[in-house]
Amino acid sequence: AATDDPQVDEVVEVLLQSSETNPSGWFLGRVKTIRNSFYFISFVGSTKGSQHQQDVIVERSALRPCSPELPLEPACLTRRRVVVEEDLHAWVRSQDSLGCLSHVQRCAGLLVASCTSAASETAEPPDVLLVGEAHAVDLGEKILTQIHFKHQVDMQKFHDLREGLVERLAEMREYHSTLHKEVFTVEQHLVGKIIGKKGENINQVRERHEVDIQVLDDTSDPKGHGTFTTITVTGDSADSVRRAREELEFVTERMDLQPEQVGWILGKGYQNISDIARKTELSYARFDDKAGCLELCGLKHQVENARMLIEAHTEYLSVYKTMDEEQCAIQQGFEQLEATLGGASTVPSRWSNGAVAGPAATRRGRDVATTMLGVGPGAGKAAAVASRAASAAVGDVGVAGRGSGQRRSAKGGRKGGGK
Repeated sequence: AATDDPQVDEVVEVLLQSSETNPSGWFLGRVKTIRNSFYFISFVGSTKGSQHQQDVIVERSALRPCSPELPLEPACLTRRRVVVEEDLHAWVRSQDSLGCLSHVQRCAGLLVASCTSAASETAEPPDVLLVGEAHAVDLGEKILTQIHFKHQVDMQKFHDLREGLVERLAEMREYHSTLHKEVFTVEQHLVGKIIGKKGENINQVRERHEVDIQVLDDTSDPKGHGTFTTITVTGDSADSVRRAREELEFVTERMDLQPEQVGWILGKGYQNISDIARKTELSYARFDDKAGCLELCGLKHQVENARMLIEAHTEYLSVYKTMDEEQCAIQQGFEQLEATLGGASTVPSRWSNGAVAGPAATRRGRDVATTMLGVGPGAGKAAAVASRAASAAVGDVGVAGRGSGQRRSAKGGRKGGGK
């Protein structure tokens, strides 16, 4: 076995310098003699009989133990160029390919596995040069084409796709950053009204206002008020998004009513509340007897308008109660006067004709209030008109009273009246 200190008759490898006829390289030799630090070497094996027929004298640094690998025979070496797909030209010319080529060279036992025309500015397309014994070159080509090239093509496609997706994502983020968005929730049972039959309503809103509408999954209210659905409206214009929301935001509102307010607000045969629901275009308005509350359902602005009209209508309840009380008091005064005069009628003709009779006046006042309500934003003006009408009615009562007294005084108290 070879050692670090070659002995006589030991076979070693000798490094010879290049000459005019031979390249430099390692050759097999046998140690013949050792004198001082010099080794006398004779060549053996395939080297014998070649140009290196004479013995050589070298120093220790020019010797090394024999390699366990079999010596290469130049006549047995194969040189092959492997074509590289166009998609992999950039990769094979980059530093990323060196690891793969080194793996091919090591696993196949090749002398060389490298890229030719590696410079990117070279017009000639690159390929991979494999040098080694025939079986090693065949194995190296299979490893290179069926494993590395195959996976590198897939990886390259992924990177190209990834770059496109990243670029698209950046564009979409920039686009969405300029969009206007409004998010609101509706009760689950109202989602059908938003979508409409076969999506007719929501599609019309999309097209009319050029917005995108997303109906998200239902979520439970943490306060335990039921299940809600989130609606997201997105568009280029803040105004179009706002208008689309107004056409989609259905709400349900419950108004608690006092017992004395129920008949006044609902009206005979639910006439009052039906008129308000019709004029404000509510989906429905219904009274819950058990809970004593009025339930209003419709678009948010419709419910707000209806609530405003109901509140304005309710304000007149106390006015008409006062009118009834005053008319009752005046009526009692006439009755007392009639009893004092011995049964003669003291009720003036205007009173008898029902101009300001208590219940009739109240009904007429209610009709005036109901008629004036339900005009949307003009409800304030309507309230003022109705108030003046009520004041005029009360004034008529006072005038009628004074006029009757004057006539009775002028008649001198004759029973039955004069001609």
